Amino acid sequence: MKLNQNAKNMAASMALVGAVIVAVNAVILPAGGRDMFPLSLGLLAVAVLFWIWIRRDALAPGSEDAVQAAEEAAAEAEALAKRREVRRDVQPAASIEPDDLTRIKGIAAGYQRILNEAGIKTYAALASKSADELRAIFSAANRAAPANLESLPRQAELAAQGDWEALAAFQDNL
Repeated sequence: MKLNQNAKNMAASMALVGAVIVAVNAVILPAGGRDMFPLSLGLLAVAVLFWIWIRRDALAPGSEDAVQAAEEAAAEAEALAKRREVRRDVQPAASIEPDDLTRIKGIAAGYQRILNEAGIKTYAALASKSADELRAIFSAANRAAPANLESLPRQAELAAQGDWEALAAFQDNL
């Protein structure tokens, strides 16, 4: 049977206390043969409680490690949530005239709906997003990102500038 270090320490301490109790009983046992067994059990119980009381300080560093690990896990979860956070445009939806995002290669009507719901309704708004931000938007909508996700901001930038020839040339190279 394998015991951890705390169990070994407790067993050794109890054996020592038991030996001391037996020795004390032998020394102070009166000649009349008065029974010292209840006193011995009481001393053993006090020894166990004293040992537990001493060990409470030894267990504290382990709980500090657990608190530290929990704080690190919470910080990591918060950082992950921030990376997956979807940013929305600040302008009110009524004042924005939406662009036809389906002119961008790789954006179909379903993807346009997802982008519009995320507040991306213009070519300029799409151009301002990074590929990671767009990936997070599609992930939040439980949809796979378009295959050419990395090119969407560049295509949107050309469309926002109204450079349709450069956009067509760029799309031909995709």
